[in-house]
Amino acid sequence: MITDPLFLLVFGGTTFCIFGIVYFVISTYSSEEAVVKKRFSDLSGRMPAADYEKQALAILKEDKSWVDESVFSEFPPLLNLPTLFEQAGIKMDVGRWLVMVVVVSGFAGLAVWFFKPNIPLVIVASSLTVLLFYAQVLYQRRQRIKAFEAGFPQSLEIIGRSLRAGHPFTMGMQMVSTEMPAPVGPEFAQVFYEMQMGLPLDDSLRRLALRVPLIDVRFFVLSLLIHQQTGGDLAEVLDNLSRVVRDRFKVMGQVKALTAEGRLSGIVLSALPVIVFGLILSMNPSYVRVLIDTGLGRKMLYIAGFLQCVGMAMIYKIVRIKV
Repeated sequence: MITDPLFLLVFGGTTFCIFGIVYFVISTYSSEEAVVKKRFSDLSGRMPAADYEKQALAILKEDKSWVDESVFSEFPPLLNLPTLFEQAGIKMDVGRWLVMVVVVSGFAGLAVWFFKPNIPLVIVASSLTVLLFYAQVLYQRRQRIKAFEAGFPQSLEIIGRSLRAGHPFTMGMQMVSTEMPAPVGPEFAQVFYEMQMGLPLDDSLRRLALRVPLIDVRFFVLSLLIHQQTGGDLAEVLDNLSRVVRDRFKVMGQVKALTAEGRLSGIVLSALPVIVFGLILSMNPSYVRVLIDTGLGRKMLYIAGFLQCVGMAMIYKIVRIKV
């Protein structure tokens, strides 16, 4: 029986690579998005308008129920990958992304094994690779939400002007989808597209609030839902909401200016111990080797690292003020 760890790693990495390439090729030509688009094109080419909208609505509801009933539906918000991908604007299928992460993390562990055959180091390298991919998704999500938040007040003003000009609400959504850049334009275009396909306005707006987890978007959705029940001047409501969002941006700018010194102090205090330790280790290694070579020294390093993380978290909590 072959029990060489190197052989097992090579065999596992090669197997993952082969399965990953096959999965990418298959999913590229048979992804869910491509299948749905093909079904829409087939329906539109051989059905009357009424039947087409009915079938399209069924497809939209089917897609929505699949997302709700997926294995990720029971996960916390930051681990629900389909929702995170929607919020980040990532078009790749979750399955393809998972296969890619597994393959790349396997190759990273294999590369570490070639330089230093140590199982804990291989596990750490593979785990860090997975965390880097996940951090990239969170970064894209954060940047996209920030970009949407910056352009959201202008989109509300466009809808308000459209309503004052006598256009219906759907026309205002279409104007936002054509005049506003990404991600505001594509998000409103998705809502307009779903409404054109016959999906109820309530469901379309709730899906918008799910794709863009902002308190301002929730206010917008609630305003429209309440307006459907009570009526009133929707243009004035949207103008007031736009004004509130812009005022909140001003307050956020003032808060960032007032907490700039604290944030800079936190960065310096967090980086200073690590930089000093690295400089001493490079200039006089024997001075700090006692912390690395002895058991007591390593315990002191672990405790110092833990306290450093606690201090960073406390400083971050102090300077982070929600508006």
